[in-house]
Amino acid sequence: MTEATRPTSITCARCGAEKKVGRSGPIPTYCSAVCRNALSNERARHDGRYELRLARGRKQTAVRQEAAARPCPYCSNLMTNPRRVQCGAPECKRQFTNDRMREYQRRYREKHGHFQSRLYDNGRKKQYKITCAECGQEATVTKTTARYCSHQCFYDAKYGAERPRDEYAGLTKEEHGARERARTRRRRAERKLAVAAAGAQGAGMWCAGRCAECGDRFARRCSTKPTAFCSSRCRQLAAAAHRRALERGVDGRNVSRLAIYERDNWICHICGDPVDRDAKVPELEAPVLDHVIPIARGGPHTEDNLKTAHFYCNSVKRDLVDGWSAAA
Repeated sequence: MTEATRPTSITCARCGAEKKVGRSGPIPTYCSAVCRNALSNERARHDGRYELRLARGRKQTAVRQEAAARPCPYCSNLMTNPRRVQCGAPECKRQFTNDRMREYQRRYREKHGHFQSRLYDNGRKKQYKITCAECGQEATVTKTTARYCSHQCFYDAKYGAERPRDEYAGLTKEEHGARERARTRRRRAERKLAVAAAGAQGAGMWCAGRCAECGDRFARRCSTKPTAFCSSRCRQLAAAAHRRALERGVDGRNVSRLAIYERDNWICHICGDPVDRDAKVPELEAPVLDHVIPIARGGPHTEDNLKTAHFYCNSVKRDLVDGWSAAA
């Protein structure tokens, strides 16, 4: 009987690739397991077995999830994954992390006798003995500048009899915040009453009038002397103009913008048209002060060298002198 000749290579029944055949074992039909499984899946999809298996698997998964469903320990929402410890909501994650860290610190303390400190606290190894400035007892602290043995002594020294030791004992976070806010309002009211009472002796007063910088009417509380500005912003603008003149080495005085507008009858000295009293910079018709001889050319910051002008006219003029004096 003639022996069958074993081939040296085969052609894959799916992709047509050549594949070498070994000296022993069954002769393969496909070049790899990928081609074998792909062809099997194609046949299963063609005759409908794939959809049946998929539907059966999904049904079994739904049954397992329903049997393993349990409520979240924090929000009571159902969890279908048996390996979950919380439902995944941000608030549940936060609470679970807090519980896990508390349990870790409890076990760490049982093993080492103290809680695990933060990494940046490990450097505080030195211990310094002090005498508490509030209670007078000897204490051991970690800072050379410490003056009190505890936070309670610090608060007693800061607030005195105003804050008794058991004032916040047993209060919730909301009650604690409400009491602190009430304390802040009471202190502000006491300061206002003190300032009002001291106003008769000159420690505080009310000032009213027109602002020397913007011209608006104002009424505000002043310090020991009256002010000509409605706000700190106007005072800073006037001081900046004065400082710029001094930096240039020219005469610089504190001038009243409103007084110059009234002196010039609110008329632009460049074009001769009236300015808009209610307009504000950067509106083109807004009133501004113009240096007849610019500070950049040695002109002083005084009332004699300042005149009323439109914001637009002053912007076009820039630091020119010739050709504009006649228009003034």
